[in-house]
Amino acid sequence: MLPEQHDILFSFLSIMFAVFALYVFGNVIQHCREREGINSTLWGGIFGAMAITCFLMTVHMFSLVQGDQLVFFFSTYLWTILFMLLVWGVFFKSNKIERQSAPIIRAFFFYTTISVLLAGYTNWLPQQRSDPPPKEAAVVGDMTMEEFAEMGRVIIFGAKQVAGQKSIGKGQCPLCHTFDPGDHMGRCPNLFGVEKRSHDRVKEDRYATSPVAVGEVEPASGIVKGKHDEVPEEYRRAGGPDEFIGEDYLRESLMCPTCYVVKGFGKANDTKSPMPVIVKPPISLSRVEVNAVVAYLQSKDTPGEFASVTVPLPQDDAGNTGGAVVEEDSGGDEEEGPVFVTGNEDIQTMINTLGCPLCHTIPGVEGAVGELGPKLHEKINAPERIKDPNYKGKATNTKEYVKESILCPGCYVVFNEEAGESYPDGLMPTTFGEQLSVRALDKLVDFISQTEPPAGS
Repeated sequence: MLPEQHDILFSFLSIMFAVFALYVFGNVIQHCREREGINSTLWGGIFGAMAITCFLMTVHMFSLVQGDQLVFFFSTYLWTILFMLLVWGVFFKSNKIERQSAPIIRAFFFYTTISVLLAGYTNWLPQQRSDPPPKEAAVVGDMTMEEFAEMGRVIIFGAKQVAGQKSIGKGQCPLCHTFDPGDHMGRCPNLFGVEKRSHDRVKEDRYATSPVAVGEVEPASGIVKGKHDEVPEEYRRAGGPDEFIGEDYLRESLMCPTCYVVKGFGKANDTKSPMPVIVKPPISLSRVEVNAVVAYLQSKDTPGEFASVTVPLPQDDAGNTGGAVVEEDSGGDEEEGPVFVTGNEDIQTMINTLGCPLCHTIPGVEGAVGELGPKLHEKINAPERIKDPNYKGKATNTKEYVKESILCPGCYVVFNEEAGESYPDGLMPTTFGEQLSVRALDKLVDFISQTEPPAGS
């Protein structure tokens, strides 16, 4: 979710609570004036204080982001309202005028109960969004550095963001990384402050030797570690100092995640990164897109300031050999349509379009070596999982299980025996039902249902 977003429903409820508290105060004052023997100073002071408290809490709600709003609402505001209702009942009971209690009490109880249940349910549902990628490295005329960094942000987070939903762009980075201070997902390092760390990392003794030594080739990516001038030509830095700098570390981290693995975030004793190589399928960022992501990472912690950005703008990039397509502004306002797979595509294209290789190892699909989710060996795994006592789904055979897993990934969360815990729930998007035609879904189910471990593994 974005820092500036608020939950509309809970913001509306807080306003209604403040108005209701004011009504209760007026109702109590009215009864005190109509009847002798009621301590109007005492009761008026109590409910006046409650009305002021509710007003201040409503103002406070609008200063919070969505996640903090929910915590404050359920931990403080809701209990304050319930306490006020209890004291209001005590007021009527103690003064023996309970028959004069307003029908609005019962109505408000009903309204509050329904609203809170509805709000709680909608916020409990798994929420994740994966926007279609931006136009392939399209640059309209000359760009400013602010626009270039924004292009990098769109590649990471997507062009559109919705309250309460995880926003994910072509780079797919938010699946594993967080970007705000103190926010740790646990799967991969938090990228807050990464620009400063990029300069420090290359000076560490551990960087020089682990998992591969500087000057050695990392097998999975083919990158020579710590040598900016030996990066594949289409991505190589053009100009600048001869030594390996922070920009090179960020680029290397994108192109060769296993060249350096942050302690505690790798497999096999931190010698292998779970992160995919983002210049290869299914992500396949171009030179301009990689530079845009680096520009965003270098400037994200200093909004509006770009002095720390060292990558060149596309129009100034002497090494740009066609990674950017310079287009004239057509003036069109057409929005890109959502990702949709028709079933006419070959299975490799379908799986890459949906982003499955980012998290899954899939036999028979080139580049599908993701490790964030379970290996898709469903010809063997599916029948066993259906028999699992913890399985609560409705599938009775392999194909039904595979289809259920695609359309409802939270119906059964696979246990990761290697890690000793279940794979993360909520990581897999729940929107595949909207992205696949019936034909495409059947074709995907048929293929995955036949996947099994390679012979001899």
